[in-house]
Amino acid sequence: MIKAGIAGAASQRSGELIRILVNHPEVEIRTLYAPERTGESVDSVHHGLIGETDMKFSDRLDIGGLDVVFIDDCAEADSILAAIDSAGEKAPRAVDMTGRAAGREGYVCGVSELFRKSLVRGATRAYVPSAAAVVALVALYPLAANLMLSAPLAISVSAPASADLTGCGEEVAGILSSVQQSFTGGVEVTAGEPEPGRGLRLRARIASAMQPADIAALYEAIYDDHRFTFLSQLPLHIREVEGTEKCLLHISKPDPGSIEIDAIADGCLRGGAGDAVHAMNLLFALHEKTGLAFKASNF
Repeated sequence: MIKAGIAGAASQRSGELIRILVNHPEVEIRTLYAPERTGESVDSVHHGLIGETDMKFSDRLDIGGLDVVFIDDCAEADSILAAIDSAGEKAPRAVDMTGRAAGREGYVCGVSELFRKSLVRGATRAYVPSAAAVVALVALYPLAANLMLSAPLAISVSAPASADLTGCGEEVAGILSSVQQSFTGGVEVTAGEPEPGRGLRLRARIASAMQPADIAALYEAIYDDHRFTFLSQLPLHIREVEGTEKCLLHISKPDPGSIEIDAIADGCLRGGAGDAVHAMNLLFALHEKTGLAFKASNF
């Protein structure tokens, strides 16, 4: 079993992570580090865990006794990352959920649709971008891979109220420009009307005279062997993804000179706990759907 610890375990995002890991067949949660909640039972803070675990929050995190550490927002996040960096060969694998490790040596971006090969070929550490950035990258990567992006690029994001769009455009632009080096312009992210519940919807309009079927063929060629990203020929309803790790895409043609990409995902799992577990699965060479085969929660 993979011995896991969670730093910042009292956060809402970590609650999602605990609910996944408590039933993950290959993981044993050893430590829930949240000094401000020391001694409190996890089910008194995170809903849905009564009867699932009797663990309590702790003020101790011994990385030497763990196989993987998930780092969420906490006062000690930077020092925990530094301790992992300095542990050498004895260091546990690490999945950063805070964004602090982006650009840090040894950390691979944990968006498997873009970086699965890197995650499974010897990587030991990953970081998870924000929810809006993850969905934007999944929605736009096939276009970047086919050198079809031009600047400036405007996307609209309708997300849960808890979502933070700060810095999302720069985050997305940096990764897309590493895929399509000719794409050097910025990405402008605007906030749309919030979707109900946990849903996140992203829309991007791209200049192109191609037909939706031809664009869809480019997406299928890249995503046909991925387990969580799918194209739909029908307009998308947010209920299709709530409670799942899926990202669904719909391609339409609003006018002869452009195409529109509509992408939906659960804004509390993508760019959060779901992608963190997905990255961990790949770091440990597990099947990527292990522990993540969820049904849509609204059906």
